[in-house]
Amino acid sequence: MGTLLAILVWCWVGTGMSTHDLIGSGPRIADFFDRMLPPDLTWTTNEPRPFAPPLKIAWTAVSITLQISVLGTAIGFVLAIVLGFLAAENLTPHWVHHPLKIALALLRSIPVILLALLFVTAVGLGAVPGVLAIGVHSVGMLGKLFAEEVEGADEGVWEAMDSAGANWFQKVRYAIWPQVAAQIYSLTLFRLDMNIRESAVLGLVGVAGLGLWIENYRRAFDYPSVATLVIVTMMVVLIVEQLSIQVRRRLK
Repeated sequence: MGTLLAILVWCWVGTGMSTHDLIGSGPRIADFFDRMLPPDLTWTTNEPRPFAPPLKIAWTAVSITLQISVLGTAIGFVLAIVLGFLAAENLTPHWVHHPLKIALALLRSIPVILLALLFVTAVGLGAVPGVLAIGVHSVGMLGKLFAEEVEGADEGVWEAMDSAGANWFQKVRYAIWPQVAAQIYSLTLFRLDMNIRESAVLGLVGVAGLGLWIENYRRAFDYPSVATLVIVTMMVVLIVEQLSIQVRRRLK
């Protein structure tokens, strides 16, 4: 307990946390929210404005965000299945799984927004850099989690099939996969939840979707429209989360 307290004090001092500043931030936070309220719920307007009302572009922005998230997660899932199984210590020799574990760790260490910036530079603005960034980052996380699931599988069936002369692929298919499939699908759904949130942030570097429109309205100082799209983002995340919870329950 003393060590934990010392670490917390070290973090508090190192980050410059101040109770006085926290208390004094209240009015500024209230002013920020005051500029966002009420949300802009207009559909048409005769007033000149740099962008269309947020409700007019909400469906398109939500669709692109979901498309980026789903496709990026799918790419990450496929690659993570291959790399995750090869990175499992109980399935491959040291010279195979050890370098793969390092590679997966390196992929996880790169912030997804930095990956998005890299791919924006490489392929330009739009949805594609978001798909690539989310896909690559998902490989790093899912590959590690899949490998850990495989390493925790019961080896009894594996040993029985090995004694019966089954090859490596047969043992993976019939001894390992049935034990880990439900958890792998559950982890993938959890990652999809994360990717929807991530894709909303990637608009800061030019990736299409909700995040890009939030940033556009913010730069135009149209905070009521920002509030509208933030509410839309929250609703999308909550709906997808509830759907994924129901699916995960069925997988158990």
